Amino acid sequence: MSLNRTFLAAAVAAAILPATAAADVNVYGRLNLTAQYADLGGDSSDGETRIASHSSRLGVKGSHEFAEGLEAIYQAEFGIDVVDGSDVFSNRNQFIGLKGGFGTTTIGRRDTALKRSQGKVDQFSDYEGDINALFRGENRASQQISYATPTIANLFSAEVTYVAEGDSKQVDDSGFSVAGMVGDANYKKQPFYAAVAYDSKVHDYDVLRVTVGGKIAGFELGAMYNDQEKVSTGVSYDGFMVSAAYSLGATKLKAQYQDADGSNKFADSGSVYSVGAEHKMSKQLRLNAYYTGTSYDTQDNDSVFAVGMRYDF
Repeated sequence: MSLNRTFLAAAVAAAILPATAAADVNVYGRLNLTAQYADLGGDSSDGETRIASHSSRLGVKGSHEFAEGLEAIYQAEFGIDVVDGSDVFSNRNQFIGLKGGFGTTTIGRRDTALKRSQGKVDQFSDYEGDINALFRGENRASQQISYATPTIANLFSAEVTYVAEGDSKQVDDSGFSVAGMVGDANYKKQPFYAAVAYDSKVHDYDVLRVTVGGKIAGFELGAMYNDQEKVSTGVSYDGFMVSAAYSLGATKLKAQYQDADGSNKFADSGSVYSVGAEHKMSKQLRLNAYYTGTSYDTQDNDSVFAVGMRYDF
C-alpha cells in the first residue's frame, strides 16, 4: 500500500511541475494483455479461461546535461497489475546514474549485466515461453552498482554489475555479473549479435550464458546456452534455446524451443516450445497470438493458447 501511495504522489508532483522543469522527463508505459485458454496438467478437464497481463508497466525517465559531455540519467519504472489488482504496483528498474565519454554508471535497482546481454533472441519475452521458464539469470538486483563501457567502433561493449549483500535475494555474500557484447542486438548497425556473460553468486546462482543472433533476408535466428549452479546446494544443470522469426510486412511469425536438464520449478529434464505471430497495427499498437506448451519427464505438462494486444505509450 505504501508503494501505491508513493507512486501516486510522485505522479501528481510530476504533473504539476513547471513545463521548463519537466522538459527532460519522458513519461511512458505499456499495457500488454491476452485472453487465454490454459490446459493445466495436460488434462482438458482442468482447462480454464483467463485474462493475463504480461509485464505491463508505467514509468518516467530522462537525463540532464550538467556539464559538457556529462549527463545525469534516471529511471523510475513500476510494474502495473491490471488483472488481479491486489498489489497494483511492483518495482522494476529504478536508478540514477552518470553518462559520458567514459561510459555509463548507475546505482539503484536494475537488470544485471547477464540479463541485459540476452539481446532480442528471446522471441517470447514476457510471455509464458520466456526463457525464465527454465533458465536462471533473469535477475533485477535491488541493490546494484553497474558500469557499461561506451560502444567501441560501433561494435564492442562490456558491462559489469556489483550486487550488494544487502540485496534481499542475496545469500550470505555479495555477487557480480559481467558481460561482453559484439554487434547490435537490434540488428540495425550490424546484422548480428553475440554475447558472453557470467553471474557469480547472484541471487544464490553462478550462471554462464552464451548468446548469438542474426538477421538476414527477413529472418531472425537466435540461440542461447545457459549453464547454472545453485551456490548453496551445488546442484547444477545446463540447457539451450533456439528461436526463429520471419517478417512479412507488418507481421512477424515466430517459433522458439527451450530445453534443460532441470528447471526453475522442477528437478527433472524438460522443455518449453512456442509458436506465434505478431502484427503491428501502428508504432504503438500490435496484435499477437501464440501457443506455448511444456513437456517434462515426470511432471504434469501445461499448455496455453492466447490472443491479445500490446500498446506502448
